[in-house]
Amino acid sequence: MTPVGQVVAAFAVVLSGAIAIVPSAPASAAGNVRIQQRDGSVKTYSGVILKVANRTLTLISADKVSTVAISGADCAPDGVIVRCTGGGFSFAQDGRKNIVPFKTATFYFNPTDRNQTLPLSTTPIGAHSVIFAVQTAKGTYITGNGKLDEGPAK
Repeated sequence: MTPVGQVVAAFAVVLSGAIAIVPSAPASAAGNVRIQQRDGSVKTYSGVILKVANRTLTLISADKVSTVAISGADCAPDGVIVRCTGGGFSFAQDGRKNIVPFKTATFYFNPTDRNQTLPLSTTPIGAHSVIFAVQTAKGTYITGNGKLDEGPAK
């Protein structure tokens, strides 16, 4: 298996654990992640922990062995929703960090106390929630969502 293939396969292992996302003040969430490989196979993970901090989405396995991070995203308000795109995608395990090429990465964060609808969409995003979608250069889709336990500090 190629290093990128190993990273994507290991990404599935990470999802039995946690996540971190984008705005500057930290917040955490519990949520779900879905990984669809290029061959069409799909794995879904529940109970994933999400955290929002410093324009980074980070996933940490329950055993704290594996970490996935999407960092350095460009974030801006889109109405009351915060939209983040781009950044770098990396996977770390056993002290080794691998950079994973990706095509697109988009994250939405709703810091309000009310449910919202994503701009130019009918997709809902709950109060104090995050949703994200990533497509790797190899064609794997990684999507997820979660409700934040605490909102960013004001």
